[in-house]
Amino acid sequence: MRRWASSDDLYTAEIGVRSLYLVRHAIARERDGWPQPDRLRPLSELGWRQAVVLADLLADAGIESHYSSPAVRCRDTLLPLAHGGGLHVQDDTRLLEGGLALDQPAAEAELKALIKAYFAGGSRRAVACSHGDLLPPLLEAAGAAPSSRCPKGGVWRLDLPDDKDRVSQAVYLGRPDPGGGWDQR
Repeated sequence: MRRWASSDDLYTAEIGVRSLYLVRHAIARERDGWPQPDRLRPLSELGWRQAVVLADLLADAGIESHYSSPAVRCRDTLLPLAHGGGLHVQDDTRLLEGGLALDQPAAEAELKALIKAYFAGGSRRAVACSHGDLLPPLLEAAGAAPSSRCPKGGVWRLDLPDDKDRVSQAVYLGRPDPGGGWDQR
């Protein structure tokens, strides 16, 4: 199920609901001409501004754990948010670019594994940052439409009932606008 966020819909405070925020990394430096391994490619200046705005937008979401692809651009997207809460970003190699088969059964199994891992310690809110090839199949496995938006910096909130490891709703929040607020494009 896919929904668009309203201003009252950015977080869920419902009792008995856990939330996983899925983030596509913010805008990075261009791949062409980057002389080092792609995993080391950092955010651009615009991407850093997106990351700072993301931290502001999700500051009150109650996020307790932060997971990222080990790629620098993904880690850096979450750093302002994690540091604002006095927390660290944990690497998860399952979130690496090219790390997931694109067939639906594999995506469903991977989403279930991520949910179990991220909420095993009792967290109620978690965030995971990954890449443009991995997020669409995970979002589709969560019930979002196959053509769901996933622009650079885009954020989806997946809500899960406490007693289930399945997503009850997938909500597109938008992407952080470097000028502030959510950009719904």
